Amino acid sequence: MRTLLVNPPYAFSEIPILPMGISYIAGILEHYGHEVQILDLLVSRYSREKIVRKIEEYQPDIVGVTSVTMNYPIASEILKHCKSVDKDITTVIGGPHVTFSAVETLNEAPWIDIVVRGEGEQTILDILGGVKPADTKGIAYRSDGEIVITDGRSLIENLDEIPLPAKHLFPLSRYVALDVHASVVAGRGCPFNCIFCVGSKMGGRRARYRNPRLVVDEIEQALNYGFKEVNFEDDLLTLNHKHVYAVCDEIIQRGLKFNWSVFARVDTVNLELLRRMREAGCNWMLYGVESGNQQILNTVRKKVTLDQIREGVRLGKEAGINIMASFIIGLPGETVETMKETIEFALELETTWGFNVLSPFPGTEVREKADEYGIRILTDDWTQYDANTPVSRTEAAGPAEIAAALSRYNEGLMQYLADLTKEGKIDPAEAIHSKMRSPLAWTLLHGDIIEDLGPVESNDDPVDSLVDRLEGIVSYTREQIKENIAKWVEEGLLKYELQEGDLIWRWG
Repeated sequence: MRTLLVNPPYAFSEIPILPMGISYIAGILEHYGHEVQILDLLVSRYSREKIVRKIEEYQPDIVGVTSVTMNYPIASEILKHCKSVDKDITTVIGGPHVTFSAVETLNEAPWIDIVVRGEGEQTILDILGGVKPADTKGIAYRSDGEIVITDGRSLIENLDEIPLPAKHLFPLSRYVALDVHASVVAGRGCPFNCIFCVGSKMGGRRARYRNPRLVVDEIEQALNYGFKEVNFEDDLLTLNHKHVYAVCDEIIQRGLKFNWSVFARVDTVNLELLRRMREAGCNWMLYGVESGNQQILNTVRKKVTLDQIREGVRLGKEAGINIMASFIIGLPGETVETMKETIEFALELETTWGFNVLSPFPGTEVREKADEYGIRILTDDWTQYDANTPVSRTEAAGPAEIAAALSRYNEGLMQYLADLTKEGKIDPAEAIHSKMRSPLAWTLLHGDIIEDLGPVESNDDPVDSLVDRLEGIVSYTREQIKENIAKWVEEGLLKYELQEGDLIWRWG
């Protein structure tokens, strides 16, 4: 059976990262002999015509798409387009959003046939292997007009049994041109149960780990593809120190030189561990701080103190690792005063920080028990659940107060970074780890500009020929365009061929 996996775009500005979910799904399908292709709409222009053309050319039996709440509407729309081309295609959707809203998804989207709940690797094999829906664990589907939810599927105990994710099926040259990091997962699961997160529900409360050698095999593979940095997507890599040491030792033993980043909790690190991580290349660590008010931290069950946060940041700095402190505003108990406390605490930490607005995603306890937590959800328009738009309020802080606080936080961050840059304490190019580092690449990719150029008249220098053509299309200086194009051609990310004396350009 032919399977098409679609990587949907985001409906807002977001750093485009190659997704791990469908990479793993594609990897396990390939491993077991299924034919699979990926249509990546994250790093190209999204259009119905492109989807229709792919369906008509490839003629898949099954189309699968994954999504989070933020891009669920567009993921659903993609499957609707697929059904409009061929009503016999089986449409499948997975991811955290639909895992916790399976019935609602099937009710509102008759073009979706199957919802995969939780981990999808074994489930998709059952679906493609012809297992009857009623006997397939971990799905929701329709039968005689009724929605059926099957028994939950047990989590995969031995993660080493899962083949490496099939990154090679993605348009890797586009991601490398964007200068984004490659994602790697060293383990799954999180023992904590913060009320605003579904991590422990999706991955389980008990952490499961991959063999460190396999983890570093995947890292080495990503580096060979051209990625220069790696981010560990684990909910909490630093929980198991023995495993972290083993991964670091494997990196050091192989002599791999690259920068990597990680998500961590302040109460799961010590100086010795952080120094080993730094030795192995870790240069950024994100702490989920959430709030500068202890009562709010207690309410959301963060289970850390402000002093522990201070110490965790201090240790990271001492080890030579850049620290990003992540905050959420609008949590239960939030007031104008607590938001002031949080910005004061952020300034006290003297590190880079980022602020998001609470988005009560499906499956989170803060959504399921909103009344108990004094939260009023203002909309179920999922396109607004971008962690930047107020979609809920507390009794003392509404959208206006939250939006004003977010603006103040961002202004404060910009001023803080400007001051540090002026003092020579940080490199402005490294001030914000997650910023878009190759905006020209994003302009070209998001608009399919290279693909739409057609024949380019050739002069003595192919690079100059392309620059001449692009100069009137994109709003960058000639020097900026030429510098990037020359680099991408040298790295094999942009390629051309001659046709009747003209240049035909494409991403490698």
